[in-house]
Amino acid sequence: SVLEQASVSDVTQSGYTVKLELFEQFAADLQLPLDSGENIDMAMVDYLDQIFLDGADMDDATRLYAAWCWRNPSFGRNGHIRLSRVSRALQGWKKLSPTTTRAPMPWIFAALIATQMVRDGDLVGGLALITMFLCYLRPGEAMRLKEADLVRPTPQCSFWTVNLHSSSRGESSKLLLSDESLMLDSSDLLNLGTFLDRQRTGEPDQPLFKSQYPNVKKSFEKAQEKCGLKNVKYVMYQARHGG
Repeated sequence: SVLEQASVSDVTQSGYTVKLELFEQFAADLQLPLDSGENIDMAMVDYLDQIFLDGADMDDATRLYAAWCWRNPSFGRNGHIRLSRVSRALQGWKKLSPTTTRAPMPWIFAALIATQMVRDGDLVGGLALITMFLCYLRPGEAMRLKEADLVRPTPQCSFWTVNLHSSSRGESSKLLLSDESLMLDSSDLLNLGTFLDRQRTGEPDQPLFKSQYPNVKKSFEKAQEKCGLKNVKYVMYQARHGG
């Protein structure tokens, strides 16, 4: 209505739109449904984890929450649907110290968790985690990779490479970069390219990691607990800070 539109200035509405588009793109990239209060709550918590670890200010988080509640009046203080996990995440954001909570995941922990994931039967998830670590990838970037993005060694480059943000699919990074070549040249795992190649089916447009983010996330959390790291509580996004 006219009065509801007047409750927030045009400038604020424009800012809200940007915040919502970024969140909804994140959910779409990771195939996170936004069809219920519970699923929205889970997806937004994952997104808050990501932007927190990416160095965002708390204002970015609170504005997203305000934007969602403004566009969807059924949520928030004046609505009947509560985003209880989001509220708790915002409280946690206030308490946590950036210098202690954005620490990278050490390689030994990434390798340990990935190994446990494979032992639990999730080879795809384990390879995805290692790729995130070694290539400095966000979970969404890793899960968007296609079979065609894994490039064999050539006479000019003796290493397997990953083509990130393919221009042929109209993709770009936050910095608007496309076709970034990432060499799988880490001495910790020189055979990663070969392992990834074995997962390919010969269909270039198929996902390189044939799983969905929620499944990989659950596998990661289960493996982390089995490894005795439940008190550390890493999230997958921290893998990119360790590579």
